[in-house]
Amino acid sequence: MTKNNEVAVVYRGNTLPAVPWGGPERFVSPSTDIFETPDAYVLMIDLPGAAKGSIRVTAENGAMSVTANVDPLHKENATFLVRELRTPTYHRVFNLAEGIDRQSIDARYDDGVLTITLFKKEETKPRVIEIR
Repeated sequence: MTKNNEVAVVYRGNTLPAVPWGGPERFVSPSTDIFETPDAYVLMIDLPGAAKGSIRVTAENGAMSVTANVDPLHKENATFLVRELRTPTYHRVFNLAEGIDRQSIDARYDDGVLTITLFKKEETKPRVIEIR
């Protein structure tokens, strides 16, 4: 992968250039599995503790960004004796290949995992040629 929490999508064995995120806030880059099917690329992004309503997925200018927040787990008037649990802001940016149909991107969130399906354009899908 790349350094400084920059991320790239692996596309057909090649790593595309990373798109850095320059926000002043600290963030966690969530773990992601990416796999390809004949019709789509599927990203499974681990966002433990994030509420569905805090997740934002945007696709523009050839990139897709995923951001999510985790609400604090403690009461406001609590005095910490030990503080190890983090309430991160998740953020990760992926480059989108030209063969992705940006109008049909699908996102679902279940049990702390965000699954994003990036459907391929018809002209980029594998085609079986009939032999006559």
